[in-house]
Amino acid sequence: MKRMYGVNTPISCPMNEAGEVDYDSLKSLCNFLIEKDVDGLYPNGSTGEMSYLTTEERKRILECVLDANNGRKQVFCMVGAQTTAETIELARHAQDAGADGIGVVTPSYFKLDQQELLTYFQQVAASVAEDFPIYLYGIPQLAVNDITPDLAERIARTCPNVVGIKYSYPDMPRLLQLMEIREGDFSVLAGPDDLFFALLASGGDGTISGNSNVIPEHFVEIYRAFQAGNYEKARLLQAKTNRLITYISGPNHMSRYKIGLKERGIIKCSAVRKPLRDLSPEEEHMFLEQIKALDYLDVTKF
Repeated sequence: MKRMYGVNTPISCPMNEAGEVDYDSLKSLCNFLIEKDVDGLYPNGSTGEMSYLTTEERKRILECVLDANNGRKQVFCMVGAQTTAETIELARHAQDAGADGIGVVTPSYFKLDQQELLTYFQQVAASVAEDFPIYLYGIPQLAVNDITPDLAERIARTCPNVVGIKYSYPDMPRLLQLMEIREGDFSVLAGPDDLFFALLASGGDGTISGNSNVIPEHFVEIYRAFQAGNYEKARLLQAKTNRLITYISGPNHMSRYKIGLKERGIIKCSAVRKPLRDLSPEEEHMFLEQIKALDYLDVTKF
């Protein structure tokens, strides 16, 4: 079964000033990321504001991304939702639409016990083909519910099409534990962008990086340098990238992603969906000045 590797971008969801999805800008963003040579596209994730999208919007966004991609890169779609039924609906749609695989986040708000979470993932995995790859998605700081190594092991043992996990809490020991599942044959992707190089050096497969919407060159170059065995270059690039993401992933980072993309001429508008807040003109100016001071488009200066 296919697996994600390298740099995968959880695509930002461009919107117009009325708060509607801007599908033309979404296609432009897909083409930009593909031209920058990211390894995969990942629509409808947290960075895509999926919690504030309707089910039909999420379906159309995936279809738009698949159309723009036209087979050039792998496309895994995040399908996790608040209910098992909605998650299964989105999972089946992703399979039928031609996605390469899916990610499934835990439901949020209510604190679920380990058996409830296990059953949720088992039912979603059973709803699609046995060879349709699934990634678990753990982000307990937002979703309330965590995916422990023990739970991930139980899911992997009972669901052959669950091939790995994206874990977004900044816990390197936890990431290392997850790599031991299935005797080490379990794909682990970093959610924390600042751990990308560390994860690669520890045997992980890559990242699903929200910041790679704005600075895909940095993440691609880290991965290419690592693949080439130039670990010092990869380390220095990661250090510069970490300085950049201090500002890019600051407060209101969904808005910051879109401001960066608008500044680069990729999308038309930096609006986010309410209740998320757009940055003020003063905040926007300060943000752009901060990343420009770090030569955010230059991957040759470390």
